[in-house]
Amino acid sequence: MSFRGTLALLLFLACLSQLIFTADSFRRRKGRRQESRGDNNISVQKGKFKTKGNAQCSWVARGEDEYTMTVTCKPKSGDGFTCKYTAKPATCTEYGSNPEGYWKQIARSVKKQKKLCADPRAMIRAGMCKRAPLDSHFKLTETPQAKPPKTEKTPIATNTTPPDTKRQCTERVDHSEVAKEKCGDSWASLCTFLFTIIQSDDC
Repeated sequence: MSFRGTLALLLFLACLSQLIFTADSFRRRKGRRQESRGDNNISVQKGKFKTKGNAQCSWVARGEDEYTMTVTCKPKSGDGFTCKYTAKPATCTEYGSNPEGYWKQIARSVKKQKKLCADPRAMIRAGMCKRAPLDSHFKLTETPQAKPPKTEKTPIATNTTPPDTKRQCTERVDHSEVAKEKCGDSWASLCTFLFTIIQSDDC
Protein backbone atom coordinates (compact mmCIF):
# COMPACT_ATOMS: atom_id res chain seq x y z
CA MET A 1 0.00 0.00 0.00
CA SER A 2 1.33 3.41 -0.92
CA PHE A 3 2.01 6.18 1.58
CA ARG A 4 -1.06 8.10 0.46
CA GLY A 5 -3.28 5.06 0.90
CA THR A 6 -1.99 4.45 4.42
CA LEU A 7 -2.53 8.11 5.38
CA ALA A 8 -6.09 8.05 4.05
CA LEU A 9 -6.85 4.90 6.04
CA LEU A 10 -5.54 6.44 9.27
CA LEU A 11 -7.63 9.57 8.76
CA PHE A 12 -10.70 7.45 8.13
CA LEU A 13 -10.16 5.45 11.34
CA ALA A 14 -9.62 8.64 13.35
CA CYS A 15 -12.87 10.16 12.06
CA LEU A 16 -14.74 6.93 12.81
CA SER A 17 -13.46 6.84 16.38
CA GLN A 18 -14.50 10.46 16.94
CA LEU A 19 -18.01 9.74 15.67
CA ILE A 20 -18.39 6.75 17.97
CA PHE A 21 -17.19 8.76 21.01
CA THR A 22 -19.58 11.65 20.21
CA ALA A 23 -22.56 9.31 19.82
CA ASP A 24 -21.79 7.55 23.11
CA SER A 25 -21.51 10.85 25.01
CA PHE A 26 -24.81 12.05 23.56
CA ARG A 27 -26.50 8.81 24.59
CA ARG A 28 -25.22 9.11 28.18
CA ARG A 29 -26.38 12.74 28.53
CA LYS A 30 -29.80 11.79 27.21
CA GLY A 31 -30.04 8.93 29.71
CA ARG A 32 -29.19 11.25 32.61
CA ARG A 33 -31.84 13.76 31.52
CA GLN A 34 -34.46 11.02 31.32
CA GLU A 35 -33.48 9.71 34.76
CA SER A 36 -33.74 13.21 36.22
CA ARG A 37 -37.22 13.70 34.73
CA GLY A 38 -38.31 10.28 35.99
CA ASP A 39 -37.28 11.01 39.61
CA ASN A 40 -38.92 14.42 39.46
CA ASN A 41 -35.79 15.97 41.01
CA ILE A 42 -36.31 14.04 44.26
CA SER A 43 -33.31 14.23 46.57
CA VAL A 44 -32.32 11.29 48.76
CA GLN A 45 -30.30 11.46 51.97
CA LYS A 46 -29.48 8.45 54.15
CA GLY A 47 -27.43 7.31 57.10
CA LYS A 48 -26.83 4.49 59.61
CA PHE A 49 -26.11 4.42 63.34
CA LYS A 50 -26.21 2.18 66.42
CA THR A 51 -28.11 2.96 69.61
CA LYS A 52 -26.81 2.52 73.16
CA GLY A 53 -28.79 -0.71 73.28
CA ASN A 54 -26.80 -1.96 70.24
CA ALA A 55 -29.81 -1.76 67.93
CA GLN A 56 -28.90 -1.31 64.27
CA CYS A 57 -30.77 1.70 62.82
CA SER A 58 -30.93 3.40 59.43
CA TRP A 59 -32.74 6.43 58.07
CA VAL A 60 -33.65 7.56 54.56
CA ALA A 61 -35.02 11.03 53.76
CA ARG A 62 -36.67 11.63 50.38
CA GLY A 63 -38.27 14.75 48.98
CA GLU A 64 -37.98 17.98 47.08
CA ASP A 65 -39.70 20.66 49.14
CA GLU A 66 -41.12 18.47 51.89
CA TYR A 67 -38.96 15.54 53.01
CA THR A 68 -40.16 12.29 54.57
CA MET A 69 -37.63 10.50 56.73
CA THR A 70 -38.14 6.79 57.35
CA VAL A 71 -36.32 5.41 60.40
CA THR A 72 -35.90 1.66 60.85
CA CYS A 73 -34.31 -0.04 63.87
CA LYS A 74 -33.61 -3.72 64.51
CA PRO A 75 -32.54 -4.71 68.03
CA LYS A 76 -30.51 -7.83 68.75
CA SER A 77 -33.49 -9.50 70.35
CA GLY A 78 -37.17 -8.82 69.76
CA ASP A 79 -39.02 -7.20 66.91
CA GLY A 80 -37.81 -4.14 65.02
CA PHE A 81 -39.79 -0.97 64.40
CA THR A 82 -40.22 1.69 61.73
CA CYS A 83 -41.52 5.27 61.95
CA LYS A 84 -41.63 8.40 59.79
CA TYR A 85 -40.71 12.06 60.27
CA THR A 86 -41.44 15.00 57.96
CA ALA A 87 -39.85 18.43 57.50
CA LYS A 88 -39.43 21.31 55.03
CA PRO A 89 -35.70 22.14 55.09
CA ALA A 90 -36.11 24.98 52.58
CA THR A 91 -37.91 27.07 55.23
CA CYS A 92 -34.52 27.41 56.90
CA THR A 93 -32.45 30.17 55.25
CA GLU A 94 -29.16 28.51 56.17
CA TYR A 95 -30.19 25.33 54.37
CA GLY A 96 -30.11 27.10 51.02
CA SER A 97 -26.49 28.16 51.49
CA ASN A 98 -25.24 24.98 53.17
CA PRO A 99 -27.46 21.92 52.56
CA GLU A 100 -24.61 19.51 53.25
CA GLY A 101 -24.10 20.97 56.72
CA TYR A 102 -27.83 20.75 57.38
CA TRP A 103 -27.95 17.01 56.69
CA LYS A 104 -24.84 16.36 58.78
CA GLN A 105 -26.52 18.03 61.75
CA ILE A 106 -29.72 16.06 61.14
CA ALA A 107 -27.72 12.80 61.10
CA ARG A 108 -26.18 13.65 64.49
CA SER A 109 -29.57 14.65 65.89
CA VAL A 110 -31.17 11.35 64.87
CA LYS A 111 -28.45 9.42 66.65
CA LYS A 112 -28.88 11.44 69.87
CA GLN A 113 -32.64 10.85 70.14
CA LYS A 114 -33.46 9.19 73.48
CA LYS A 115 -37.04 8.28 72.54
CA LEU A 116 -36.70 7.65 68.83
CA CYS A 117 -40.06 6.98 67.15
CA ALA A 118 -41.79 7.24 70.55
CA ASP A 119 -42.04 10.92 71.57
CA PRO A 120 -43.99 13.15 69.12
CA ARG A 121 -42.78 16.26 70.97
CA ALA A 122 -39.10 15.44 70.41
CA MET A 123 -38.05 16.89 67.05
CA ILE A 124 -34.97 16.02 65.01
CA ARG A 125 -33.36 19.43 64.77
CA ALA A 126 -30.57 21.07 62.81
CA GLY A 127 -28.52 23.44 64.94
CA MET A 128 -28.09 25.95 62.12
CA CYS A 129 -31.88 26.42 61.94
CA LYS A 130 -32.52 27.55 65.53
CA ARG A 131 -34.30 30.70 64.40
CA ALA A 132 -36.09 29.04 61.49
CA PRO A 133 -39.75 27.91 61.55
CA LEU A 134 -40.49 24.59 63.20
CA ASP A 135 -41.27 23.11 59.78
CA SER A 136 -37.55 23.09 59.05
CA HIS A 137 -37.05 20.40 61.72
CA PHE A 138 -38.23 16.82 61.42
CA LYS A 139 -41.39 16.01 63.37
CA LEU A 140 -42.74 12.53 64.11
CA THR A 141 -45.80 11.89 61.91
CA GLU A 142 -46.14 8.10 61.87
CA THR A 143 -45.40 6.01 64.94
CA PRO A 144 -44.81 2.26 65.04
CA GLN A 145 -47.94 0.16 65.42
CA ALA A 146 -48.16 -1.16 68.95
CA LYS A 147 -48.61 -4.89 69.27
CA PRO A 148 -51.42 -6.12 71.51
CA PRO A 149 -50.12 -7.21 74.90
CA LYS A 150 -49.87 -10.91 75.56
CA THR A 151 -52.75 -12.21 77.61
CA GLU A 152 -52.12 -14.73 80.34
CA LYS A 153 -54.69 -17.07 81.74
CA THR A 154 -55.62 -16.18 85.29
CA PRO A 155 -55.55 -19.27 87.50
CA ILE A 156 -58.88 -20.08 89.07
CA ALA A 157 -58.63 -19.73 92.82
CA THR A 158 -59.73 -22.78 94.76
CA ASN A 159 -60.97 -22.61 98.29
CA THR A 160 -58.48 -24.66 100.28
CA THR A 161 -59.35 -23.11 103.65
CA PRO A 162 -59.86 -25.88 106.17
CA PRO A 163 -63.19 -25.92 107.93
CA ASP A 164 -63.41 -23.85 111.04
CA THR A 165 -63.39 -26.66 113.59
CA LYS A 166 -63.41 -24.24 116.47
CA ARG A 167 -66.69 -22.81 115.29
CA GLN A 168 -68.11 -26.28 114.84
CA CYS A 169 -66.98 -27.31 118.29
CA THR A 170 -68.33 -24.11 119.79
CA GLU A 171 -71.66 -24.68 118.14
CA ARG A 172 -71.81 -28.20 119.60
CA VAL A 173 -71.28 -26.85 123.13
CA ASP A 174 -74.76 -25.38 122.84
CA HIS A 175 -76.10 -28.97 122.76
CA SER A 176 -76.01 -28.89 126.56
CA GLU A 177 -79.26 -27.00 126.44
CA VAL A 178 -80.70 -29.83 124.41
CA ALA A 179 -79.47 -32.27 127.05
CA LYS A 180 -81.65 -30.59 129.67
CA GLU A 181 -84.65 -30.81 127.41
CA LYS A 182 -84.11 -34.46 126.47
CA CYS A 183 -82.76 -35.90 129.73
CA GLY A 184 -84.41 -33.70 132.32
CA ASP A 185 -82.78 -31.81 135.12
CA SER A 186 -81.81 -34.94 137.06
CA TRP A 187 -79.97 -36.52 134.14
CA ALA A 188 -78.81 -33.29 132.49
CA SER A 189 -75.29 -33.45 133.92
CA LEU A 190 -74.78 -37.00 132.72
CA CYS A 191 -76.10 -36.20 129.23
CA THR A 192 -73.95 -33.08 129.07
CA PHE A 193 -70.91 -35.20 129.95
CA LEU A 194 -71.71 -37.65 127.16
CA PHE A 195 -72.20 -34.80 124.66
CA THR A 196 -68.84 -33.34 125.76
CA ILE A 197 -67.08 -36.65 125.06
CA ILE A 198 -68.67 -36.89 121.62
CA GLN A 199 -67.69 -33.26 120.86
CA SER A 200 -64.05 -33.79 121.85
CA ASP A 201 -63.83 -36.79 119.52
CA ASP A 202 -65.10 -34.74 116.57
CA CYS A 203 -62.69 -31.86 117.20
